[in-house]
Amino acid sequence: MTIRLRLFALAGIFAVLLASCGPQTAPVSTAIPTPAATPISRAPEIRFALIGEVTDVNVWALFDAKGYSYNNYAVRNEYWPRLYRLSIPGRQFEPMAASGIPSPVQREGNFFTATVPLRPDLTWTDGSPFTAEDVAFTVNTALSFQLGFDWRDFYNPDYLDRAEVVDAQTVKFFFKKQPNVGVWQYGALQGPIVQKAYWSEKVTDPAALLPPNDLASQIERLKVKVDDLQQKVNALNLSIASAPMTSAEAQRAQAALTRQQNDLNEANNDLAKAQSNFDNAMNAAHESLYALDDTDEPTLGNWIPAGQDNGAWINKANPAFPFGEPKFDRAVYHVYQNQGEGFDAFQSNKVDEYLSPAGIQPVDATLFNDKNLMRSSNRNAEFLVFNQSDPQLADGVLRKAFGCSLNGIFSENLIVATNPLNSFIQSKESFWYTVDGILPCGGLNNLARLLKSVEILKTAGYSWDSEPTSDNPGKGIKSPSGEYLPPITLLSRERDPGFPTDAYGTPGIVEKQMNYLGISVNWQTADAQNVNYAVFSSHQYDMAILGWRLGEYPGYLCDWFGGGNPFGYNGDLLKSQCEALNSTSDLDRARKQAYEIQSILAQDLPFIPLYSGVTYDAYRNINYPFDSVPGGLSGIYGAPSLAVPASQ
Repeated sequence: MTIRLRLFALAGIFAVLLASCGPQTAPVSTAIPTPAATPISRAPEIRFALIGEVTDVNVWALFDAKGYSYNNYAVRNEYWPRLYRLSIPGRQFEPMAASGIPSPVQREGNFFTATVPLRPDLTWTDGSPFTAEDVAFTVNTALSFQLGFDWRDFYNPDYLDRAEVVDAQTVKFFFKKQPNVGVWQYGALQGPIVQKAYWSEKVTDPAALLPPNDLASQIERLKVKVDDLQQKVNALNLSIASAPMTSAEAQRAQAALTRQQNDLNEANNDLAKAQSNFDNAMNAAHESLYALDDTDEPTLGNWIPAGQDNGAWINKANPAFPFGEPKFDRAVYHVYQNQGEGFDAFQSNKVDEYLSPAGIQPVDATLFNDKNLMRSSNRNAEFLVFNQSDPQLADGVLRKAFGCSLNGIFSENLIVATNPLNSFIQSKESFWYTVDGILPCGGLNNLARLLKSVEILKTAGYSWDSEPTSDNPGKGIKSPSGEYLPPITLLSRERDPGFPTDAYGTPGIVEKQMNYLGISVNWQTADAQNVNYAVFSSHQYDMAILGWRLGEYPGYLCDWFGGGNPFGYNGDLLKSQCEALNSTSDLDRARKQAYEIQSILAQDLPFIPLYSGVTYDAYRNINYPFDSVPGGLSGIYGAPSLAVPASQ
């Protein structure tokens, strides 16, 4: 499991970020992960540095907001199996506790269903077999308690109704509505699974605190009643305000309005009371669930909890090697109070790897020997965003010329903390990435790109008082109708001490490229709140530089550019492709739709991808079978199962 992702805008937006009955023909590995046939020489331990604290929480709290922390995940997240996982570093969807691929999702009565075959060879650490009972129990418990955070991301109650046991090695999922790949392969199929035999009796008392089912039904009925009464009140208000009435009619209308308003107030009070009762009961059930003792809980992962030693948290390798054989007998997590202590421990060879949510900051990377650093693209990406409600910027030719001039410019100007982007999905995301999504003018030097941009504009009918040349920028650019282009406002965020310094050169680079084309740019900075408001509320801007933290499933492309998007982009072809992506649970079909979406975006360029961030990770005495991984080693919590002693 990778570090929890949250979609964010540099303007201060934080959010995140979704069936077909056809056969799934995507290149999903169907082989059951088994231990290597020949013995592997293992080292005694791999040592990690964590900054902060590790808290003792059970699995229900861990994957909910109550117990989540980076350190808790680093130590514990490999204790439990998932049905499927994403391979490292390629991020290919592959079986873990499942055997082969899931069945196609199909309509069954009022539900959409699919089955998953399970591996018959897996056992929990107490020796009992892993079965469909464990899967169904976990899913249904998460749903009945309405657990949030990662539990909700995996087992989304908006889609998932329940799971049922077909037989010991087959589990069946029931969806309320047709799931897509984001909900199915990148959701429910990658959720953690606990042992039913251990937990079923323990959760009985917390479950008794759950709100009664009829209370939830009552709330839904009250919501309908409130909505109906509100519509009646609105209609009466409109009638009184707009329709001519005699004095008697007005009195009757006002009396009717008063009655309806009183009924509405009463219904709202009833709804608020019912909702409060529901929330109080649910909160009590949650607290009881989170407080359950998990001593001697059977697990089923590559690592088994082995307690603490002098303040360090210890995991030992599962001798059954259910999902491949680690090259270390133990993983030891040393906890330090601050970054300086962690760095000192690394430099003193007290730990083999330094872990933190964002890796090592670029400014600190210089403290480490290059051979001890892994440099990986992370999922923080910056884009040049256009307000296409502006007729000038709604012209795709102008955006294409901008995209051409900017493609590759950041590889020449931003050195340390960024990787240039030439598409809407990073090339390292090999399953979803397509070369058909690459921006125009790739592979050219800056002068060639600028001259090509001029050619693009000239071909479309743009002209200049003084045309740009290899020696001089253009002046007085005119639209195909002969009107001078007005200055363009470029909005960017004010300098933030926590933001990479290099990124603040971005607006200047954009301004310089556009100035060459003869376009005057008015660069303005604002705080996060004002950038947020300008782009997503008032729409009083021309261009803005925004950033997001991108998810592994590319559904965010449709979140950005689908119907009702805040950027004024109207692409009918893209809309149809997004509708197809959001309604298929076929992985191969979803990938084809993602390819089409990238190709359309590369042509229309409602945004221009600029660059992604870089994560630096420091390690010593160990090696990895890859030189980089999306999100960095910190994003996969050091991947102790994949690390190899440097002597091998």
